[in-house]
Amino acid sequence: MTCFDKETREYSRDKEHEPLGFKFKLIHEGFANMLNKQLRDEDMTFSQMILVSYLWENKDKKVTQKDISQALQIKHPTTIGLLKRLEDKEMVKVVVDPDNRKYRNVAITSKGEEFIIRSKERRKNMNQILVEGLSDDEITQLRYLLDKVIDNMKML
Repeated sequence: MTCFDKETREYSRDKEHEPLGFKFKLIHEGFANMLNKQLRDEDMTFSQMILVSYLWENKDKKVTQKDISQALQIKHPTTIGLLKRLEDKEMVKVVVDPDNRKYRNVAITSKGEEFIIRSKERRKNMNQILVEGLSDDEITQLRYLLDKVIDNMKML
């Protein structure tokens, strides 16, 4: 995967032979790091942005903490922690479901909506960075191949 060159004191990658899973790990970590740097000014994290985005996309539906855990594929305690921090930032509102008191409904606030609107330009810029140097056909092929990998992972 990687080798440390003692002379240059740098790591080099064996791109041709490294496992695909390792490549996806590097992509995920690099993407999360880039986004977290951009989000620092907003006092937000990548995970918090994903949760607020999910609420934005589902703002016309009743969303529970359980829905969030399932949709984002995170454990319930992680969901609770994210929601607590987002409530403190006034990005989301959590209320007991009046129809079933054992559920908590979660909604995006106006402050959360403003954050999402500002984030649309960030997302556009991030997409441009990710496909820098690729032709339109290559971008189409990349999207197709990534969707195939995602579908293959659903079989596991």
